[in-house]
This record gives sequence, C-alpha cells and structure tokens, in this order.
Amino acid sequence: MSVVIDQYWPFAVLCGALLIIVIRLLLRERLTLQGSISYICFLGAFLTAALFPNLTARLARAMGFTLLSNFLFCLAIMALALLHLMALITIARLEARTVNLTQNLALLEERLEKALNRTGPK
Repeated sequence: MSVVIDQYWPFAVLCGALLIIVIRLLLRERLTLQGSISYICFLGAFLTAALFPNLTARLARAMGFTLLSNFLFCLAIMALALLHLMALITIARLEARTVNLTQNLALLEERLEKALNRTGPK
C-alpha cells in the first residue's frame, strides 16, 4: 500500500491556506486564541497527514482501517465533534455569565432606587 504525496498536495495546500487565514485572523484580533487553538491543532494534524501520507497510512492500518480515506473521514468527524463540544461549552459559559450579569444589574438598580428614595426628591 504505497501512497504518493502527489495525490494529496491539493489537500495540503488547502490546510496550509486555512492555517494562514486563521493565524491572520488571530493577529488582527478577530479571533481569540482560546477559541481557535484547537482549530489550529486540527489543521496542523491534517496538514501533517497530507504531507506524510505513508506515515498516515501506517497509522491507519495500525488502527484497523483498510482505506486511508476512511481513516481521514473518521479523524475529520472526531475533530468536528470536538470543535462542536468546545463551542457548546463556550456558549454555556456565556449564558451563565449573562444570567449572572443580569442578576447583578438588577441588584444594583434596586440599591440605586433605595438610595434615591432615602435622599428623597429635591
């Protein structure tokens, strides 16, 4: 099962281009590092898989995959599932923070009303 790199160069170029785009967005502060570090790692892994297909094929065979494409699809599905899970965690944190901020705002408004009522109208 000899795999030639000539077959995978478009995939490597695509991964490299996406990696450059993500890094440029990070440098322009349009993305946060926390949110995109796993995305960069996955792109790096797929770029490595495209640049070294023989190593990837050996790893796929060792894991029980007979076709390299099935192995890459499995990796892609796992990567997407992990990215989705991380997005869900981030959304849950933001929702909890929004509830907390709303409660704090209500408490501050109540304190302000009490303070204004104590001083009375002038």
